[in-house]
Amino acid sequence: MHYWERITSLGDKYHALPAVSAQMTAVTAARAAIVAKHLPKQQLPRLGLDLTTIAMAGTVPDGKIEELIALDHMLGNFRWYVAYHYGVWAYITEELIAKWVTLYPNRRYLEVAAGNGLLSYGLRAAGQQVICTDALTWVDENGTGKTPWTQVTASTATSALWTYGDQVDAVIMAWSPDRDLSDAHLLNTMRTHFPHLELFVIGDRFGITNSNLFWREARLVPDKKLLQLNQAFRKFDAVGDHIYLMH
Repeated sequence: MHYWERITSLGDKYHALPAVSAQMTAVTAARAAIVAKHLPKQQLPRLGLDLTTIAMAGTVPDGKIEELIALDHMLGNFRWYVAYHYGVWAYITEELIAKWVTLYPNRRYLEVAAGNGLLSYGLRAAGQQVICTDALTWVDENGTGKTPWTQVTASTATSALWTYGDQVDAVIMAWSPDRDLSDAHLLNTMRTHFPHLELFVIGDRFGITNSNLFWREARLVPDKKLLQLNQAFRKFDAVGDHIYLMH
């Protein structure tokens, strides 16, 4: 049985457990929005079942602890389900975009390594000026890349910076691959030739996004507004992705 059929089957069976009901409602709404190419309205709750909930398997007819353990695992992997099936890697929501535009108004953005253009789609829908670019080298390997959410111009990150850097106020890089050193090259090019531009980075520091070289060389820019922004980008699984200003 495929992931979605299995998780919804278990969700239906254990719907009487509040933690299951709340989380399944959230992921079902999120998936429905993504399938329809709309941003989910808000960040997901923390996904996964605690031991107390798992121990309540016996309160459900024909309930089995191993099924709730399986459901816990599947909830924890919801991010990867929407990533591999729909190309949604950085989990962007209407809640996040609204907060972003409020905290950082009137910016002209260049998004690099944009993938399907999900973040650019959200910012453009909120009235922001965005130049959305991606090298698109991964499209043949991942079918989700064939249906971008918004117009994406084919360009590597550094090439896009040279082409559009004088037309924008900030650069955004979200979920850059962890084995690609182009992020470090972009960082050094910005420092040398475009030091006035802001660099927003969405990723898992020294984790599953961006190269180790990038994280070693990048310097955090202190900004209290980031605390508010990341309240709309709350952690919902084991991945520690966060929004940073870097230099």
